[in-house]
Amino acid sequence: MGQFRAVAFSAFTLTIRRQMLNLNPHQEYLLQPTDGGGFVLSHRGLRCAFSAPASTKGIAKLYTVSHEASLLYVGITQQRMATRLKNGFRAEGRNGYHGYKWKSLRHEMRLDVWTAQVLVGNATLRDLETVEAEVAFHCRQQSGHWPKFQHEIHFYPSSEHHRAAAKRVYEHSVRAG
Repeated sequence: MGQFRAVAFSAFTLTIRRQMLNLNPHQEYLLQPTDGGGFVLSHRGLRCAFSAPASTKGIAKLYTVSHEASLLYVGITQQRMATRLKNGFRAEGRNGYHGYKWKSLRHEMRLDVWTAQVLVGNATLRDLETVEAEVAFHCRQQSGHWPKFQHEIHFYPSSEHHRAAAKRVYEHSVRAG
């Protein structure tokens, strides 16, 4: 009987976690790709490095890359953002991974990094992967196109909280300037 209660409690906890997703304030950076597989990061006109939570390993993060009023890409990671971007820019096809489709662009892009909270702490990677899919879908609904450089999306059942978060992320990503 104790096992039944533990399983029931876990299912109940999962239900609560999925219902109470709240985005934290985002971090906004400008990203300038460079020759040789690198990038320059800036904030408010000054070169910078990522700060927490973007620089924190193990925290689920959703990130968008946009240019002018166009969403180019939405992704998720638990890595430090610097590590994730370096891997995406430097990949050359080993093990089938070629990196970001947008890594050859040479204009400045906006990079927004989002984390989220659920009732019992930080949102999971699965929670943010659900929001990621909803952002891409919202982009398709609003613009008629998927994000230009999106190459895969994993869909999971979503709640109104996931969809509301996705709408907020998308609307922020496509605002001009």
